[in-house]
Amino acid sequence: MARVLITGGTGFLGSYLARLLTENGDDVTRTYFVDPDPFLRGVAPKGRLVHLDVRDPTEVAKVLGDARPDAIYHFGGQPYVRPSWEDPMRTFRTNVDGTLHLLEWLRHHSPKTKLGFAGSSAAYGISVHQPIPEEEPLLPSSPYGASKAAADVICYQYSVSYGIPTYRFRIFATTGPGKAGDAPNDFATQVARLERGPAPRVLAVGALSTRRDFSDVEDTVRAMWTIVEKGTPGEAYNIGSGVTRTMGSIVEGLQRLASVPIEIREDEARLRRVDEPVIHADNRRLKALGWSPQVPWERTLESLLDHWRAHPDGAGPRAK
Repeated sequence: MARVLITGGTGFLGSYLARLLTENGDDVTRTYFVDPDPFLRGVAPKGRLVHLDVRDPTEVAKVLGDARPDAIYHFGGQPYVRPSWEDPMRTFRTNVDGTLHLLEWLRHHSPKTKLGFAGSSAAYGISVHQPIPEEEPLLPSSPYGASKAAADVICYQYSVSYGIPTYRFRIFATTGPGKAGDAPNDFATQVARLERGPAPRVLAVGALSTRRDFSDVEDTVRAMWTIVEKGTPGEAYNIGSGVTRTMGSIVEGLQRLASVPIEIREDEARLRRVDEPVIHADNRRLKALGWSPQVPWERTLESLLDHWRAHPDGAGPRAK
């Protein structure tokens, strides 16, 4: 049984990962910064919860010193693109400084502890090659992506310079019940609301031609566990399904599942300042570890819509 610490462990990915690790028999401690969504409280089994602001190195030292983990999965940070444009400084302090505080504690006190860093495909920016290999240059097009790229490189440097076993997850689009701020949940939220309301029923959308590599959250957290258990320290691993879908096809899938006819209309406010036309993961390095996606996409869409049907009070617009 391993002692595992999950920073940001009451968030979306942290909650689902905590459930997986607990089912595997690990002793899991989760940290939180703000209260989680009520639904996410029920995803992970009840266990040890500790407050942590990763921007505070003293608090980081206290939490890690008490937990003495064999492995850390680091999700604690500012997870959205849109707020990063509005406050780049806070995004960098949280995502870059917060990661550095963890690594510094490990360097001085526990250099054999594994660290799985939750990076993002946003670090690649608008890539020349599709699907995107891990060797692609990191040329992010948002402050959020830049913060993830910087922390990713720092994790690599601490691995080669100090021998800390870091594993760099470059997570492509991941969705599932309880996710805040992604397009599939935004669409499903609206569909659930429109099903309960009168006509006309209009679904507001952004750009529908963009293509994204979406994975179900269950597949994503299983990929993270696989990387930390079987991967090469210091290495970067794309986490994605290897299949792209247009935003339009996702809307059409939810239209088919809806219980009422729904009209589609573009909303200019939902268009991003910079929006990569295609983001497609080359996941061969991950698949070489024995991982493959298991959850059918149709089941993922059904789970999103069923979630928002069951949680009408939470079915509101989410920002990203």
